[in-house]
Formats: sequence, C-alpha cells, structure tokens
Amino acid sequence: MKKYLFAMVVTAITAGGTAMAAEADTTTVNGGTVNFVGQVVDAACSVSSDSIDQTVTLSQVRSSKLTTAGMVANQKEDFNIKLEDCDTTVSQNAAVIFNGQEDATQPGSLANTAGAGSATNVALQLYGPDGQVLNIGDTSSTVTLINGENTIPLSVDYIATGEATSGNVAATATFSMVYS
Repeated sequence: MKKYLFAMVVTAITAGGTAMAAEADTTTVNGGTVNFVGQVVDAACSVSSDSIDQTVTLSQVRSSKLTTAGMVANQKEDFNIKLEDCDTTVSQNAAVIFNGQEDATQPGSLANTAGAGSATNVALQLYGPDGQVLNIGDTSSTVTLINGENTIPLSVDYIATGEATSGNVAATATFSMVYS
C-alpha cells in the first residue's frame, strides 16, 4: 500500500511540474485588430452582409467601342443586392438609390476616379432592376417583395464621355434601399 501511495504522489508531482513547464513556455504577441460593425434597421428587409460592401469587376473593353460621347460598350456586368428577412406586412416593394461622384460630362453616370493611369473620357452607367438606365440619385424601378429572401438585379456598363483612351476605370457608389 505504501508503494502504491508513493507512486501516486510521484505521479501527481510530475504531472503538476509538467503543467507548470507548459505554462512557462507560452508566448503571447499582438495579432491585429478585428472591427465589428452592424446596424439595426426599422424596415421591411435587412440588406445581406455580402451585399453591403461588394466589388463588381467589369470585363476589359476595347477603346474602339467607346469613340463618341454617350456610346455604351454593350457588355453589361450584372450584380445584385440581396435582401434578407423580408416581411411583406411592412412593405410590398423595394427599390434602390445610388449616390456617388457624378461624371461632369455624362450626367447621371459615375465618374472614373481611378487616378493616375486612368482611362479618359469613360464613365460607368448603372442599370436598374428593369434593365433601364439608373442615374445617380434617382430611385430605381421597384421589385415586388416576397417574405424571406429577395434579390434586386442590377448591372453596370462603360459609357463614353468622348473618345476614350486606354487605362484603368474605377468608381465608388453608396446605395440606400427604398421600401414602399
């Protein structure tokens, strides 16, 4: 019995020493920052997190397709705004309004803000859920909501503000949802 008790005491001391040794080998370093953002809304739907901050990449276009002010490239790039948890007892329709830097030459379109190395005489034109031109600051056509998840289909295309030259094209727009 004494041998058994002695073996248990030795095992307990050894296990405790191992745990203390593991703690002594721990190193903590700064890893970075995590930002958490959200919003509580009193509306018919909530905007899906994957629609809040998105990037739409347009295919390349040849400058020969944009030689005169008002010409569009005719290669629309589709994108969506996803709505979640919609309640049709609150509102039956949804529309969107985009805001951003408007092109000085082509009213209603987004200015090319790509900076150094940017294409000249090119802007971006938005299109609403009905496929029609959606000017900056205007309310789009409406989409009839159903309970649950909904998608607002949109698109964007290059539009010439004069004879285009090659380079990068970029623009940023914010959007607001309109429920009725």
